[in-house]
Amino acid sequence: MAMRELEAKLTVPDEGAFRALASLTRIGSVRVSWRGCRLQQDTYADTRSLRLLRAGYACRLRHVGHRAFATLKGLGGAAGCLHEREEFEEEVDNPSVGALLRMGEPPGSMVRWLAGDEQVVPLFTLVTLRRLATGSHGPHHCFDVMLDRARFFGPGGEMTLLEVELESVDGDRALLEAAASELRREYGLEASGLSKFERGLRWAGLAPGPLPRTGRGKATD
Repeated sequence: MAMRELEAKLTVPDEGAFRALASLTRIGSVRVSWRGCRLQQDTYADTRSLRLLRAGYACRLRHVGHRAFATLKGLGGAAGCLHEREEFEEEVDNPSVGALLRMGEPPGSMVRWLAGDEQVVPLFTLVTLRRLATGSHGPHHCFDVMLDRARFFGPGGEMTLLEVELESVDGDRALLEAAASELRREYGLEASGLSKFERGLRWAGLAPGPLPRTGRGKATD
């Protein structure tokens, strides 16, 4: 299924700020209602020569609970803390490259076309403990709050990232920007111009310089 995603991404400076964010009840005029945690594992894949990346895409295989999803996302440059991108996502039997490539529809068909005659292989894995909340303005559900403790795993070892994301439900860019600004003022957060994919590439030493961009996309996660 093709969709567009609009979200604000902010890095959390330390454990104290992370704990404070976990007990949020309001962001300005928006009520925050926590609804639990989930553990998710993401594996990013490409060819060894990074054909998907060079075409402006990132491929993610996600395992969460008893479900698995394959996603292909367009890359782009963030505007401050705001990231907007197109993505193609479908549920699959298991979060493997084989399951992805057996798909008859996007994203599998697009990955096969972009990869050509090269083998698609895993690049690195990211395990995230995600706390989820609903942001509401009166009775209106305006965005989702995701507080992440993410650990990157690859040949070079491990890296931990603390991050909060506000993902728009209603497409209200101004409200999303205002909420992000409030969090930055109150908790010392910083705008994240990099997606988890881009951070992982740099950490693993795989980023080939400036990343290509596709369409109106403004980063990927």
